[in-house]
Amino acid sequence: MVWVVFNTIKPAEKIRIKNSLYDEVNMLNIDEKIFRDLNKNNKLDIYEDHRLNSNIRADDLINQMYLEEKVGQMFHPPFTLNADLPMFIYEVLIRGRKLPESQILFKNISHFNLYGNPSPEELAIKINKFQRIASRTRLGIPITISSDPIHEVPKGGGVASFSVDGFSKWPSQLGFAATNNPSIVKNFGEIAKQEYLAVGIRTALHPMSDLATEPRWARNFGTFGSNADLSNKMTLAYMNGFQGNEINNQSVHTMVKHFPGGGPQENGLDPHLFSGRNQIYPGNNFDYHLIPFISAIENNLKVIMPYYGIPVSQTNDDVAMAFNKYILTDLLREELGFKGVICSDWGIITGRHWGVDSLSIEERYEKSINAGIDQYGGEIDTSHLIKLVSENKISEERINRSVKRILINKFELGLFDNPYVNENEVKFRVNTKENVEAGLEAQRKSIVLLENKELLPLKKNTKIFVDGLNKDIARKYGTVTDSPADADVIIMYIHTVFNGNQQSGLNRLFDNFLSTLFPNGDLNFNDEIKSKIKNYSQIQDLVIVVDLNRPAILEDIKNHSSALIGTFGVLDEIIFEGIFGEFNPSGKLPFEIPLSMESVLNQKEDLPDDSINPTYEYGYGITY
Repeated sequence: MVWVVFNTIKPAEKIRIKNSLYDEVNMLNIDEKIFRDLNKNNKLDIYEDHRLNSNIRADDLINQMYLEEKVGQMFHPPFTLNADLPMFIYEVLIRGRKLPESQILFKNISHFNLYGNPSPEELAIKINKFQRIASRTRLGIPITISSDPIHEVPKGGGVASFSVDGFSKWPSQLGFAATNNPSIVKNFGEIAKQEYLAVGIRTALHPMSDLATEPRWARNFGTFGSNADLSNKMTLAYMNGFQGNEINNQSVHTMVKHFPGGGPQENGLDPHLFSGRNQIYPGNNFDYHLIPFISAIENNLKVIMPYYGIPVSQTNDDVAMAFNKYILTDLLREELGFKGVICSDWGIITGRHWGVDSLSIEERYEKSINAGIDQYGGEIDTSHLIKLVSENKISEERINRSVKRILINKFELGLFDNPYVNENEVKFRVNTKENVEAGLEAQRKSIVLLENKELLPLKKNTKIFVDGLNKDIARKYGTVTDSPADADVIIMYIHTVFNGNQQSGLNRLFDNFLSTLFPNGDLNFNDEIKSKIKNYSQIQDLVIVVDLNRPAILEDIKNHSSALIGTFGVLDEIIFEGIFGEFNPSGKLPFEIPLSMESVLNQKEDLPDDSINPTYEYGYGITY
C-alpha cells in the first residue's frame, strides 16, 4: 500500500503547495552551453554555472540564501513509499505523517532517505516529482535522496537494512566479508550504483565499517566482520564501486558508518535503545576500531555517520558520539583530517539522545552543533536551530560552514545541473539479467562449509526431507518426501538466533516498539530448535544450514549434524545449488564461533575473536 503519495494530500494542503510554487526553471543558452536558471532571474548566477568549481558555486549560493533556507539543508528525514504496516507505524510514532512536498516548500528541506518497498519505476517517478517541486522553490536547490541497503536477500540482514523488490539481490555485508574478495565488493558497488542512479538515489547510507568484535551485537550482520584489515579492504572496495575515481554526476556518495566504530557495545546491547547506550573498551582497543575509517577518510569520503553510543571513559565528556566534541572535532576533523559532512544517526535529538537526556531540545541542538554535527538524520523541526541563531547562541557563520559542506556535495554530484532520471530507462538498468547473475554469484561465494562428514555434495534426486526451505525449489534438485523417515537425507534451515528482545530501558511507546526488532544476547538456539535437531539426527543424515548474521553457539548442533553450512543472507536456490554440488563452497568465517555462552561472557567487547577455544576460528571454512 502506498501510504504517502502526492495525490492523497488533503485539498487544503494541495492548494497551499500550489500557491507556494515559484515559476518553472528556464534554460539559459550562453556561449552555446545550456544552464538552468534556478532562481528564475533570467541571468546566469555563479551557482548556476557548471563550468565553475563547487567551492565557488557554494559560496555564491550561500550568499543568496535566507537563514531558513540554510537551516533546511541540515535536516535529513525519511519519506515513505509503499511502506508496510510496521514501517508506517514506525514513522507515525516518531515523526507523524509529514509530507515531503510540504517539507521541501515550507521547511526548505532537501535531503530525504527512503523507507518502504516501491518498485524501481515507482521510486524513479516519485523522486522526479520531488525534484520538480524543489526546482520551483526560490533558489531551486535540488533534492538528495539516500537509502539504507536495499539489495539484500529478504531473509538476510536486519534493522536498517532492507530487501526492496525489483533490485538485484546480494548477500549481507557479512556475506561479502565471507567471500574474502574485495573485487566482488567493488563489483557490487558498481552495479548497485547503476541501479541507484537509475532511480535517483545519490547517497548510500552504507557501508557499515564497524567491527564485529562483540558476538552478541545484533548489527553484526551489517559489518565486514571482526578483522580490521579485511574491513579496511572491503570498505575501500565498496567506496570505489559506488563513488568511482572521482565524485561526479555518475557517483553515489557512501556515508560510511558508524564513526568511531560501533562494534564494542556493552554486553552486546544495541544503542538504538537506552539499555545499549554504552560503548566500552575493556581491552583498551579503541584505535583498532578506527582503522577502516582512517582509510575511508583518505579515500575521498564525503559523508560520515557517528553512532548513538557513549564512548565510556574515552573522552572527558561521557555523552553520545553526536554530542561529543572530542570525537567529532578533535579526533575526526583535526586529527584525522575529515573535510566532509558529519550526518548524525537518525533521531539523536528527539529519540536517541544518550548522555544528554536532561538537556532541552534546543540545548541538544546547541551541544551537537558545537560538537561538530553538520546534518541531522531523521529530524524535521528546523525551528530550534533558527531560534538558536536568532538568540546568538549559534552563529550564522557556524551554520554556513555546515551548509557549504552539504552544498558542495550536491554540486559535485551534478544535481544542480540535472537532478532528473529517465523513467523509461529504469527497466533496462535495474535488476538486469547480468546484475541478477552477479548477485547470485556473490551469494555462492559467501557460503561457508563448516562440517562435512563425507555426505556432501548430494547426488541429484537424492530423497530429501526439507524443513525451513522452499520445497518447490528443493524439488529441482532432490526427491522431496513428506516424512523424515522416508528420506535419505534431512535438510534443515535455521534462522539467525533470536531468543527474545533486548529490553528498551525506557518505557516510551516508540522505544518499546523498537525493542521488538532487536534480539537479546543469548546466542544459544532455543530448546525447541535443539530438540528438533536431535530428533532429526536420530532418523537420518542431517544437513543443517544456519544463518550466521550474528554468531551462534553451534557446538551441540555440530555434533548432531552430518554436514553444517553457514550462510549470510542467501536465496534458497543458492543453498540447494551448494548442497547438490553445483559449486564448491569457498567462503570463510568473518568472525569466530564461540564455544559457549560462558566463553561469550568472558570475552571483551572491543577485542576481535578473543573467546577461549572457539568452535570455529575466524577465517575457517572447508571445501568439498
